[in-house]
Amino acid sequence: MASDPVLIIGAGPSGLVLALTLGKNGIPVRIMEKEPSPRRAERGPGLQPRSLELHKILGTLPDILNAGTDLPMMTVYDPADGTKVIKTTILVPQTEATPQLPLINPVMLGQHYQERILRDHLAKIGVTVEFGSELRTFTQTEDHVLAQIVRVVDGKDVIEEVKAVWMVGTDGAHSVVRKTLGLEFLGETRYSEEIIVGDLKVKGAIRETWDNWGSPASRMATLRPSGQKDNVAQFIIAGRDVDCSKVMASSENLFEEFYTITGRRDIEFQELISVAKYRPNIRMAKQLRSHRVFIGGDAAHCHSPAGGQFNLGWKLALVYKGYAPASLLDTYEEERIPIIAEMLGKTTELHNHTISRGHGISDMPRDSLLKQLGVNYRGSSIVYEDDVEIPTAKTTGYSAESETAARPGDRAPGAPGLVDTAGNIQTYEIYDLFAVSRHTILIFSDPSFDYLSLSKTIQKFRNGTVLGVLILSKGTSLSDTDTTALFDKTVADRDGFAFSGYHIEGPTVVIVRPDGVIGARVRGVSGIERYFKGIFA
Repeated sequence: MASDPVLIIGAGPSGLVLALTLGKNGIPVRIMEKEPSPRRAERGPGLQPRSLELHKILGTLPDILNAGTDLPMMTVYDPADGTKVIKTTILVPQTEATPQLPLINPVMLGQHYQERILRDHLAKIGVTVEFGSELRTFTQTEDHVLAQIVRVVDGKDVIEEVKAVWMVGTDGAHSVVRKTLGLEFLGETRYSEEIIVGDLKVKGAIRETWDNWGSPASRMATLRPSGQKDNVAQFIIAGRDVDCSKVMASSENLFEEFYTITGRRDIEFQELISVAKYRPNIRMAKQLRSHRVFIGGDAAHCHSPAGGQFNLGWKLALVYKGYAPASLLDTYEEERIPIIAEMLGKTTELHNHTISRGHGISDMPRDSLLKQLGVNYRGSSIVYEDDVEIPTAKTTGYSAESETAARPGDRAPGAPGLVDTAGNIQTYEIYDLFAVSRHTILIFSDPSFDYLSLSKTIQKFRNGTVLGVLILSKGTSLSDTDTTALFDKTVADRDGFAFSGYHIEGPTVVIVRPDGVIGARVRGVSGIERYFKGIFA
C-alpha cells in the first residue's frame, strides 16, 4: 500500500465529497483551495434526490436535511407594476415518497452551507482544507505526481512541492488542472447571455418567496431567500439592456439597477455580500483522466444553472490499497462521460426554454430525470448479471426505468422496515447498510441456497471490503435458515419492501457498490466470484 496522499485541488462540494470518501476509506488525502477562506456565496442552492441518497451513504445526510429547506414558491410580478402579482407557481412540485424512492424531493441549501457541513465531517477524521493554497504547476511520472503549491506568507510567495500518488482537479470551470493537461473542453460559452448573480442582505421582514420582475428580453431581476432565516437573498440581474460592467462597478449602481427594473424601493438592502458575472458555459471535457491525474465536478463539465465523485472515490481507494488493479480507474471515465453528455443536453434544453419565455420562467416540465435517480451505468464493463451480456453499444446515461428497476448499473432502491435479528430489535432502511468503504452483498433468502457456500465465498474477500447481509423474506424465521453466524448481518424484511422493491423472484444475490449502484445481480457463488473478479486484483 502506498503512503503518499491523494492530492485534491479545489474545495468545492465535488472536492470535499471526494476527500471525505477517501478519508472514510482510510486513504491519506490533502485538499487545497486557492481562496484564502471559505466562500460566503450561495451559488448553486439545490440538492437533487440522488445527491441526498449519496449523502446518506456518506453519513452527512442528517446535517444536510437539518440545514436545508423545501424550495420556495415562485412569484412573478407585473412588469408595469412591481407590486402586482400576476403568477404564483411551484418550480418543482412535491412528490410523495415511496419505499423505493424515500428521498424523492429536492432540498434547497446554499453551496457554502453544504461546504461547511462537509468540512466539519472532514475535520472529524483529521482532514483540514488548506485554504490560500494555489496550484501553480505539476508533473507526473509512472508512480507519482509532483505538484507545486503556492502560498502567500508575509507578502511573499512560498512554494511547497507536494508528492502525491494521484491528483484530482475539482477546481472549477477554469480548471488549472484541466488546462495544464491540455484536455479539450468541448462546447460553447454564451457571451450574449451575461447575468449578474450574487448575495445580499435585505432589511426588514424575511422574504419567503422567490420573486421575479421584468423580462430577460430587456431587463429582469430576481430575489431568492436563502431559507436560513438570515435575511440573505440570492439575486440575479440580467437582460439584453443591462450594462453588466456598469452595474457591477459599485453596490450603489447594482441597487439602483434593481430598483429601475422592479420599481420596488420599499425593498432595502443592508449589505452586498458577493457579486459575480456569469455566462452560461455548456461544456464538457473529452476525457477525465491523464495517467495519474483526474478531473471532476465543474472542471469536467459545466452547463446552464438548471442543472460523482463517489464513482471515483471508491475505485481510487481500492487501487491505493492494492486490492484492485489500476485498470479499475479507467471505468471512472467510461461510466461518467455518457452521464455528463446526456445531462448537458437536458439542462441546456431547459435553459433554452427558460430564456425563450418572456418572463424568464420555464413551464417546461422538470421531469424525474433531473432528480438524477435514473442515472445508470448499464453499459459499464464492470457491472454483471448472470446470463445477460453487457451491451456493446452505448446505453442511455439516464432512464426513468432505472429509478426502480434494480438492474446492474442502476441505483439501489430504498427499502424500509428491515429488522435486525441479532436481538436489539433495530429497524433499518436498506441504505443504512451501505457504506462508501465497502461493497454490500445482499442475499435474499431462498430455500435452494447453500448458505454455507455463500458465506465461505464472501469470507474470501479482503477484510472490510465487503459486508454480507442475509435478508429474510417476510414470514421467514431464523430457525428456518440456521444462518446466525454465517453472515455479517441478518435482517428480516418485515414489510416485504426489500423483496418487492428489488423484484426478487427465485434465488437472488444483489451486490451494491460503495457508490450505491448495483454492481451485480446473480444467483449464487459463481456469479459473486465473476463480479469481483472484475473488481479486485
